[in-house]
Amino acid sequence: MKMSLVLISYKIYIMKNIHKFLVLLILPLCVSLSCTKLDEKVFSSITTENFFRNEQEVMLNVGRIYVQLRQINNRWGAGSMSLITSGECIVPFRETNLWWDNGTWIDLYKHNFTKNNGAISGAWSFCFDGISNCNQVLYQLETTPVQFDKKQSIASEIKVVRAFYYLTALDWFGNVPITTDFKDVSLPVQKTRKEVFEFIEKELKDNISQLPPFTTTDNYGRASKAMAFAMLAKLYINAQEWIGIPKWNEAITQTDSIIGMQHYSLSSDYFSNFLVDNSGSLENIFVVPYDRINTDGWDSGLIWHHLSLHSLSSQTYGFPAFCWDGYAATEDLYNSYNKKDFRINSWLEGPQFSASGAPLMLAPGRQLTYRPHVNALYNTTNPALLDDGVRFKKYQYENNLLDEQSMSNDYVVYRYADILMMKAEAKMRLNGAANQEAVDLVNQVRIRAFGNSENNYTTSTLTLNELLAERGREFAWEGLRRQDMIRYGKWMDAWFEKPAGGENTKLFPIPSQILDVNPNLKQNPGY
Repeated sequence: MKMSLVLISYKIYIMKNIHKFLVLLILPLCVSLSCTKLDEKVFSSITTENFFRNEQEVMLNVGRIYVQLRQINNRWGAGSMSLITSGECIVPFRETNLWWDNGTWIDLYKHNFTKNNGAISGAWSFCFDGISNCNQVLYQLETTPVQFDKKQSIASEIKVVRAFYYLTALDWFGNVPITTDFKDVSLPVQKTRKEVFEFIEKELKDNISQLPPFTTTDNYGRASKAMAFAMLAKLYINAQEWIGIPKWNEAITQTDSIIGMQHYSLSSDYFSNFLVDNSGSLENIFVVPYDRINTDGWDSGLIWHHLSLHSLSSQTYGFPAFCWDGYAATEDLYNSYNKKDFRINSWLEGPQFSASGAPLMLAPGRQLTYRPHVNALYNTTNPALLDDGVRFKKYQYENNLLDEQSMSNDYVVYRYADILMMKAEAKMRLNGAANQEAVDLVNQVRIRAFGNSENNYTTSTLTLNELLAERGREFAWEGLRRQDMIRYGKWMDAWFEKPAGGENTKLFPIPSQILDVNPNLKQNPGY
């Protein structure tokens, strides 16, 4: 089953009952008001008592907290924060003046973060529109007189999803407001990163017992105990960086909670986790469901084909959608793969051909040839070529995709391979070096990557730097690299076309329009 009934039915029901939802869909009015202006105008006399008449209507409303998650890949928001900034993806200014966009992608790549960057504003909106959504739905759930057996577990589910948005805000912005009362119309007060950390930790621990252990066809794409354990593991693995207190043992406890379920396992085929229909993966712990029919395209869809491929590559994959020739892997990332590593097939490299085998020609005598080297990030006189940089194909491309259509692959947020490697990392940090247990954990992933044990690590070859490189290959473009680079002390280093940076760049600036409407907020240091 591709998507749960809650997620699919929600959109259909909205279209049929839009007049009833006017009062329910009045969220903070735009990005500039996210988590700052929480009062609402009532445009309808329909009350929650008159709308929430049965369990089905209540559950359809809950689906809204997941619809917002589809913004996780929006290039003008959340999709850029952990990808373009991380040294694994480059969006160069190309010949024919492609991908300038007022320098947005160049600034993100070079860590020239400013409070007026549109993508950073969109990232703030992703977090706090999601939080406001959860607060509203939770309030409506708590005030409806409708009673059903799972009402308390649904409230816990909403709080865990809200904690996911807060975890993202904690990572990106650090010191942020905490709002949980939808009726509170006062401007929220900024909290320290430690306070936000402790709030997330408590929310997860208080609510995890109410969740199902893992997802099934009935609750696919929704919160589970395994998802919450993974969130706690992320909280603890980054604790030394985020709050100055190492919590390696706590991270191990959370990873063991997932391992001990004996439900999840590594897929025998790495790429099966990213198929058009990847809903059957027992490696994927939490995903954001997408669908070419039921998901909006460019703003809320999964559109790797648009973002990365040159439009000629549509002839390779058999879809008419026009592609934008933008996102590419950095040369350093691509060159980090051993040629025998199956994961190198995440990338299109070399001369390109149509599905029938005909060469794809950029011009007479010039075949489209994706090469690892990128000529420059931004050089108006000698720009990157149209086919500079290898292109993303880790997620299977679907035939017949049209313009503005989302891919149908579900976006992987947490998977079991990360659980194994986080446990190995925590063990190494506790021991000061790799012990055999850590090596065995990482080699489970490594054996799949090579199909044999010939390239396995040993206690002498698995260093922290090598583990960081292995994480880069295993989780390329999965949104984990930014946290990893900061945690391993590499974030401020110089890399291709990016100079060494300052400590302040570990956090993004709070957008200017947010500061303008909420005087309780103070800008992050260095901005």
